[in-house]
Amino acid sequence: MKKSMDNSTGNIILGQNIKEIRKALNLTQEEFAEQLNINPQFLSQVENGKVGISVDNAINICNTANCSSVNLFKGLINSPNTIDKYELLNERDKSVINQMINYLLNTK
Repeated sequence: MKKSMDNSTGNIILGQNIKEIRKALNLTQEEFAEQLNINPQFLSQVENGKVGISVDNAINICNTANCSSVNLFKGLINSPNTIDKYELLNERDKSVINQMINYLLNTK
């Protein structure tokens, strides 16, 4: 049985994931916070793992950043599903996989 992690460890991992999502969008904390309609100081505390976020904020981040919850919660939730793993790929790798699938479907 897998040990559960404490809130501070979870907050640190979640904060790192949010920071990666923000940086992938080439946004500053202030710009991302404005898009999320949250306080930039709060976003800073979240990214530094000092505080967690609500479900509403998690949904808002995914919708605003156009990312999956798999990216937001990677390292926190087990995701053995192949589709979930696909979501962790960058856009270039997804494109390669999509081309392979199309090729296989079109050669049947």
